[in-house]
This record gives sequence, C-alpha cells and structure tokens, in this order.
Amino acid sequence: MQIDGFVPVDRAIALEEGVTFHYPTPYGDVTIISKIAGDDNEEFTQAFAKVWQRHQREAKLGQIDPAKQFADIVRLYATTVVLRWSTTAKSGGKAIETTDDNFVAMMETPAFRRVFALFQEDCGDLANFRKAQEDEAAKN
Repeated sequence: MQIDGFVPVDRAIALEEGVTFHYPTPYGDVTIISKIAGDDNEEFTQAFAKVWQRHQREAKLGQIDPAKQFADIVRLYATTVVLRWSTTAKSGGKAIETTDDNFVAMMETPAFRRVFALFQEDCGDLANFRKAQEDEAAKN
C-alpha cells in the first residue's frame, strides 16, 4: 500500500552519508554521525534480530543479565548504525578514544545512558533522514 503524503528516506543520507546528532551534557558533548536504525538498514535489522533471538533464548534458560543485554544493544548500534563519533568527555582526565568498545563503555555509564536513549530515538526517526528531499520539495 502506498500512503499519500509519505516521503521515504533519502537512501544516500540514511545509509551512506549519515546525519549528525549532537548531545551536550554536563560531562562533555557527544557528536554522532549515524545511519538510520530501521528497515532501510538491513545490516541493523539482521543484527537486531540475532541479538533479540539470543536474548530470548537466554531468558528461557534463566540467564537474564540486563547490563549485558543493554551492552549488546549499544554495541549493535555502534557497529551497524554509528559511522563516526566524538566526545569532549574525559575518563580519568584523558580524552576518550573513539572506538566501538569505548562507545559501548561510555553509553553504559549513568552519565550517558540518556544520551543513548535520545540517540536511539533520533536515528530511528525517518524524518531525520529525509531532509534533502524535503528541502528539494520546498524549492519547487
């Protein structure tokens, strides 16, 4: 079915160029350049299904570890959605190197969990990946 008025994402933005999201916090700013987290990103959806199935299996076996499950989700985003990231936050007075492991470790902290929650919303919002098309339509 085709819904009148619905504008799909710009695939180049959603999957190649990404969108920049900036999150200022009292502990330092975080900037993430991100692909879309949704159906258009097959790598994300396939990896998400695998993580979900593993978490369901662990739950059936009574092996629920919420901290590990959260880390799994953050890592999923780090590897399939995040193109690049940076932060002005420091750890032990030192700059935080921008690796997947450090992204996970930082987002697991109470200081940055809300940043991750906002990031999940932002990179899952189709409107954030349509800007080029909306701008073009406005010109016509």
